[in-house]
Amino acid sequence: MELHCPQYCTCVKRPSNLTFSVTCQARTHDCLPELLPDPDYPPPRTGKFQLNFTDSNIRKLEFRPYLTKTMWIDVSNSKIHSISDEVWKVLSRIQHVDLSRNKIAVLPTFLASENITFRWLALHENPLRCSCKDRWIRGWLQSLGKGLFAPCYRSPVVCGSPYWVENRNILEMTDDDFCRDPNRERTQLIVEVFEPLRYFPSYFCSFVCCLLT
Repeated sequence: MELHCPQYCTCVKRPSNLTFSVTCQARTHDCLPELLPDPDYPPPRTGKFQLNFTDSNIRKLEFRPYLTKTMWIDVSNSKIHSISDEVWKVLSRIQHVDLSRNKIAVLPTFLASENITFRWLALHENPLRCSCKDRWIRGWLQSLGKGLFAPCYRSPVVCGSPYWVENRNILEMTDDDFCRDPNRERTQLIVEVFEPLRYFPSYFCSFVCCLLT
């Protein structure tokens, strides 16, 4: 199947299960190909793509028309850090989506506000941001239920930042875990300790000298 089959890829039509498989060699693509062969040719029609771009150099997952005719996509272990909103919505209609072992840090809020779901989604080993404004992701990820793939060797989704929640299982975190900033608490504690002392300079100096010795 040579017509429009991307360079360094193998394209195979499988009439037995009405799929069209596209598998590309590792580290040969920086983005999704612009064109793929017609999955309906040769007959039978109603072919669906199975796309294997694992171990690619793809950094940004951009929309391609053939994604609407895709039933399975694997872009794991690539360099993806950005996915457009349009692509997220298309991916939610694909049966099997593997985004694991990439560099995805931020999930778009519309995933929750528009109740976007997945039949099968792998997100493990992405450095997801877990700031206070990201606390919604816990509820959305939990809502996926069995649709969120959980590897046997580690948590299905963990925090990559801030540092005080790094490697925490997002599904087991509370709102307080997302919003609690130990640096801010430490600063507040110092202020509370030193505030009364400023009215007594001699005691303040003695206190500081004790800390320094």
